[in-house]
Amino acid sequence: MGGHLWWYVEPYEPDVAVVLQRVRQREFQAGRYSPVIPVPAFPVTAHSPAAGPDHDSIEDALEAADAQGTRTILDVPGLADSDDDWGMRPPDRETLLDLFGTTRPALAQVQASDRLTESLDRGESLYVVAYEGGQPAYLYFTGYSYD
Repeated sequence: MGGHLWWYVEPYEPDVAVVLQRVRQREFQAGRYSPVIPVPAFPVTAHSPAAGPDHDSIEDALEAADAQGTRTILDVPGLADSDDDWGMRPPDRETLLDLFGTTRPALAQVQASDRLTESLDRGESLYVVAYEGGQPAYLYFTGYSYD
């Protein structure tokens, strides 16, 4: 089986790590992760299933998910501190220019890009700051599950 693509769109805040952890906690509390929901549906909306967690912590959920992972943002521990670290990171300037023709893509450009996740392997993730009226407006988190 191939990896499952997941994504989330959140209002922009300068501290991306805080937003990432908030989304992880929200999705855990909602129970929107495997094995609670074997294949969570995206995009997540106000109408997405939210049965609550079946585990005491994100760590317990990760252990229960085993090698397949949760098929969600819960699989990402945080932002990568360096190129050698595992974690979520933004595309570099050259990649943004190649994908979008700008370093300040609009959310519609990011969401419409089939190429954005082409370079990601299973278990990898990235985030893009999306702009509106020249200002940062959204954080787009995306990645692939392990399975």
